Amino acid sequence: MRILWFSNRAFSDRAATDSGTWLSALGDALATSDEVELCNITFGDGALPERRDHGRIRQWLLPRSALAAEGMPSAHALAAVTDEVSRLAPDVVHVWGTESFWGLLTARGAIRGPSLLEIQGLREPCIPVYWGGLNARDRLACLGPREILRPHNSISAERATNLRWGRREREIIAGHRFIVTPSPWAEDWAREINGKAEYAHADLPLRPAFYAAEPWAVSPPRQNVFCSAAYLAPFKGVHDAIRSFALLRRDLPAARLRIAGAVPRITGLRREGYAAWLRRLSARLGVADAVDWLGALPGDALVRELQSCGAMVMPSYCESYCMALAEALYLGVPAVTTRVGGTEWLAGAGPSALFFAPGDVAECAAQLQRVLSDADLAAGLSQTARSAALGRHDLGHLVADQLARYRKASTMPMRQ
Repeated sequence: MRILWFSNRAFSDRAATDSGTWLSALGDALATSDEVELCNITFGDGALPERRDHGRIRQWLLPRSALAAEGMPSAHALAAVTDEVSRLAPDVVHVWGTESFWGLLTARGAIRGPSLLEIQGLREPCIPVYWGGLNARDRLACLGPREILRPHNSISAERATNLRWGRREREIIAGHRFIVTPSPWAEDWAREINGKAEYAHADLPLRPAFYAAEPWAVSPPRQNVFCSAAYLAPFKGVHDAIRSFALLRRDLPAARLRIAGAVPRITGLRREGYAAWLRRLSARLGVADAVDWLGALPGDALVRELQSCGAMVMPSYCESYCMALAEALYLGVPAVTTRVGGTEWLAGAGPSALFFAPGDVAECAAQLQRVLSDADLAAGLSQTARSAALGRHDLGHLVADQLARYRKASTMPMRQ
């Protein structure tokens, strides 16, 4: 089968450190199968469309500059994509996510033939909780020189963009007959829009470093807390992690909060206002000297970081899956997380984690204190999480299930 991906990630030899790491892991695994000829069309940073293959994966990069207003392609770029797809004549078109215009090509019939839509993150459900509990004063404090000079770079503008994209997200979901979701919550959301589609569940593969890693060990005792945010937005709840950590430090003064992900280290006029406010918040709460901003980490560094911590915290207000939590659970790191959609799916059985209500920093701090102070509790959570995750992320099973979905999709018409 010739499978064409529309995705937001380019395959390369560079270690993945941002969102969408599962795409590289699954694509590389599928490329070794004799049953699949994998092609990928995605975005690149060049000035012109570019062919850049990766091993056995055929790949085309569309310049980001070809995107017009609201993330839609120019007519010229659209014609180039559809012409290339016609030449490829794929057996199945696999659209990864609703976050960009790719799904509109299949939903509107610009590209015809069997297809499947796989939900990643969803924009519309994040809107009601986008501010993550920030009050009007907090939001105003997130405005810095960068946002004043370029208002389109503010978190308010990002929320407005997501709100406008909601209509297109719904159109993408409504226009597909076969939809794959990472959690029951994501499926429920999609079914509300398109109840006639056929649905399937798919867990996501991890980066190679996690499959090769030793599991987390309860000994020696550790008090550091790990937190991760795939990108900088208030609904990811990093500010709640800092507030909870400030409460935790009253009982565990030696603890440190280790924050990985997209929080930038840029200083001066170019610093993002929300990032600058997070640093001011940690200083105001008296924990600035105990908060470490790690930036985006490759898989091997992230494994070492997780293994060196006593717990991880996931404070997000909206998640359809949550890869950062999945990675921690696979290693067996005791986790404290909000119970929101995908996090409940990942950690609810057993349970594999302790939960707290989104925005409840006192409960979060109390749950972290329990994990860090009770070795038996930590060991039990670790064992349950690891046991469930080993089956959930078995790469052989994930690839076999993906091939089965492709075979099924190849027999289904694209439109309802």
